[in-house]
Amino acid sequence: MDPEFKEVVDFHRHLCLDIAVGYRVGKALMREMKDEIKNMKEVIALVGNETCALDAIQEVTGCTFGKRNLQLTHLGKPVYTLQNTNTGKAVRLYCSYWDTFDHTELRKRKKEAKSPQATDEQKAAFQKLTEEQIDTIMAAPESDLFSIRHITLPAPPIMGKYKAEPCGVCGEYVNVALLTDQGGKQHCSECLQ
Repeated sequence: MDPEFKEVVDFHRHLCLDIAVGYRVGKALMREMKDEIKNMKEVIALVGNETCALDAIQEVTGCTFGKRNLQLTHLGKPVYTLQNTNTGKAVRLYCSYWDTFDHTELRKRKKEAKSPQATDEQKAAFQKLTEEQIDTIMAAPESDLFSIRHITLPAPPIMGKYKAEPCGVCGEYVNVALLTDQGGKQHCSECLQ
């Protein structure tokens, strides 16, 4: 296993198909951005869905939720963008690999392997299928995995520290932009429910 990929797997704590895809995505985004990533303080990663791939993208690009330069866009599709916030120059990558992938077979094998009644053969079959797919992902030409476009985006909103105030019900401090007025009191989303 490639040492850099092993670091990603170690960070994620297990080897799976999405971590392999995320690794390939992260490497392609970094390569395609070229000089636009000289100052990583000016770079933001926009990710369209919540999968294990995000851990790999985070590890490869150095963009994190904690630094607020990794942002979930909630597109619900495997779209990943790396943008220089100063120039607006960005690379958008759509992972087309999943469009034709046989999710049904993988899920069936996984369900069998994770069952309390799983046989050694079922566990081995799932492991073999997983390893074969990871090998395919790691060796495939990028054109078989995703499409890449160079684009220009408007600067994202500045993500600094936010102002917080207490919820009028529970008293816990929350970002004021996320408080909702109900009956003259500011409510956090938990208390609205």
